[in-house]
Amino acid sequence: MILGIDTAKREKIYLTLYSQKVEKSWEFETENQTNDILIAIKGILDNEKMTLKDLRAILINQGPGSFTGTRIGVTVANTLGWSLNIPVYGYQEGQQAKIVAKIFKNPQSQFSKLALPYYIYNLQFTIFNY
Repeated sequence: MILGIDTAKREKIYLTLYSQKVEKSWEFETENQTNDILIAIKGILDNEKMTLKDLRAILINQGPGSFTGTRIGVTVANTLGWSLNIPVYGYQEGQQAKIVAKIFKNPQSQFSKLALPYYIYNLQFTIFNY
């Protein structure tokens, strides 16, 4: 089973469990992603009668999105991946189906054990006339 995490939107947590046959998704509204993400993950795993040890990979939306939300999701994904010794696959918005297909096509391949956040900076310069 693959756990998908998406916290790129500030007030939302999207979690998905992928298997080769089934994809189940949950959406949680939150005011505090930091406090709620681990509770949400535990909740869906309990609901599916699974534990963290049943996960074989983690898929994380690297952004772009909310700066803090993206950091929270990437940090949780990397921490779970490291502690469970499973790969962490990062994707940018709209690429998750392609990455999931690759993972199931070649389960021995590990793209990465670490995902990094992807930010788009909108630089605006102000010219001061004195």
